[in-house]
Amino acid sequence: MKRIITLFIIVCFVLSSAILFARDVNVRGYYRNDGTYVRPHVRSSPDAYKWNNYGPSKNSSQLMNPRSRDYDGDGIPNYLDRDSDNDGVSDDFDKNPYSISR
Repeated sequence: MKRIITLFIIVCFVLSSAILFARDVNVRGYYRNDGTYVRPHVRSSPDAYKWNNYGPSKNSSQLMNPRSRDYDGDGIPNYLDRDSDNDGVSDDFDKNPYSISR
């Protein structure tokens, strides 16, 4: 019984850690070195994959609601779409995942 409880605790810890590290990142507005202002926005948590990123926003409402971004208009949000521009190349191997690169 102790092993089952210990295993349950370990599984809960691992799952909660994964959820903790997968959070969105809120970026405050800031000025670049050349003087241009970058508006506040939400971006995906950095990791080793390109396919699960939100991609560029097309309007101001998408800046703070990045999960609604769908670059190619296929109904699959960019963060779930492994080929965000429908060019047949996975975003992980695409030089520019948000423009057609055939």
